[in-house]
Amino acid sequence: MLSTVGLRARNKADKQQRIYLAASELFASRGYSAVTTQMVADRADVGTGTLFRYASSKAELLMMVMNEQMRLDTREGIAAAASGTSPTEAIMALLAPQIHLPLAFPENTAVYQREILFGAEHGQYRTEALARISELEEAIGDILGRFTSTHRVRHGVDLRGAARTIFSTLHMELIRVSIGREDPQTLTATLRSHVDVLVYGVLAPK
Repeated sequence: MLSTVGLRARNKADKQQRIYLAASELFASRGYSAVTTQMVADRADVGTGTLFRYASSKAELLMMVMNEQMRLDTREGIAAAASGTSPTEAIMALLAPQIHLPLAFPENTAVYQREILFGAEHGQYRTEALARISELEEAIGDILGRFTSTHRVRHGVDLRGAARTIFSTLHMELIRVSIGREDPQTLTATLRSHVDVLVYGVLAPK
């Protein structure tokens, strides 16, 4: 019985990995609109019925891919932020990996942001996306906390609330780029200017 259960678990994990890789490659090369669930199923070598057991729609397939990318980007950003010599530099190092996605695939980012805001309330991948956001906000809060040794926290400021505000700024700028309201080539400079203002409102040199 144990060996049968183990085999089933491995088969399930293998199919999920194949679906993830197929969706990742297709969305990255063609963009959201040009990809169909049938294309993903064919590349993953699974039936569409099997595919829908892992993701119930094309939007969920994209969220599966983007959630994992956000997790990896946050890990990369946390490592880079450790060498930041100022709050702004550290936060920008943390956020830098998140910025490259809309530059290459604005449509994918637009759909992802839409699903985070308006997707199924208790959907697996939306819940995971919200967890990824919480991780990034916590990392921003940790950076702000690290610099309290060299900066004083302005009166009445909550560092976790400030971290949410900084992430919300990133979120809105990504949306602006994805709908064509912001030049993707100026996204980093625009975000840096916002972070500078926000950090100034949170931390002041001692």
